[in-house]
Amino acid sequence: MSTELAIGVDIGGTKIAFALVDAAGHVVQEQRVLTNPDDGVSAVLDRIAEGIRQLILEAGSRVIGIGIGCPGIVDPAGGVVRNAVNLRWENVSLRDGIQRRLRSKVPVYVHRDGNALTLGEWMFGAAKNTQDYVLLAIGTGLGMGAISGGRLLLGSRALALEMGHISLNPQGRLCACGLKGCPEMAASGMGLMAAAREYLPAYPTSSLQQVAHPTTGDIIIAAQQHDPMALRIIDEATDTLAYVMTLCSVALAPELYVIGGGLGTALYDLMQPNLIPRVQQRTLATLHDTLKIVPAQISSSAIGAAALVWYHTP
Repeated sequence: MSTELAIGVDIGGTKIAFALVDAAGHVVQEQRVLTNPDDGVSAVLDRIAEGIRQLILEAGSRVIGIGIGCPGIVDPAGGVVRNAVNLRWENVSLRDGIQRRLRSKVPVYVHRDGNALTLGEWMFGAAKNTQDYVLLAIGTGLGMGAISGGRLLLGSRALALEMGHISLNPQGRLCACGLKGCPEMAASGMGLMAAAREYLPAYPTSSLQQVAHPTTGDIIIAAQQHDPMALRIIDEATDTLAYVMTLCSVALAPELYVIGGGLGTALYDLMQPNLIPRVQQRTLATLHDTLKIVPAQISSSAIGAAALVWYHTP
């Protein structure tokens, strides 16, 4: 008997991940391709369509839908990316562009990547069987999403929890969105590297001085080796994330937080011990007395994108 499959596509700042996923969240096949926003929108859409086409050739009529997760402000009803700072996209008709290239009637669902990952962890991962939880996805940027009352929280124009771009410190680092002191400028890959550039002159003995252009991986390794500058960067990211979690706790009172994303998984052990105490310092005990924070479980960001298909399929 044939098994129905969904295709998931996760668009990142440096790579695009594709996966064929069954209804239980198992990956049948996956692949990744590198991408560069400098190549332009059309070239990126061509790469996405080609990756999808290859998976359709593999699975044939078993594919019942395509889910695409994209960073930024996304209109899921129209399939339009209104603004994606890290991709330098504005008003990109993502769904129509992909359907036109594929010439296929297979339905395409487009959502903000934070929402896609939120569904993935809820349907297949660490948040399974919960009714109220928040996902924090740390990668090139900071993505978020929530399940509230057993439903994906969208809000007006599907912008609920777009908290990577709120100004927590008007004197902070300038973000690509135009604001200063955004959470994304501390708790993300871009934020970690911006902090490293800013702090290097003040730490002449830091091991990161030996690296021409420190990457997030370099910063994490240095922090694990107790490098003072790297620890400062991680502490700043942790404190920012705790502040964001405090706001979520007051607004949504979730039973669980899941830390995910490619960088979030790598940072989890460094950040987790200080997250709960810092949230506790900022909220009433009744909001955090049963607070749990766990790492994400799904193995690929594209699984979250595929979850969009299963979420919309009766």
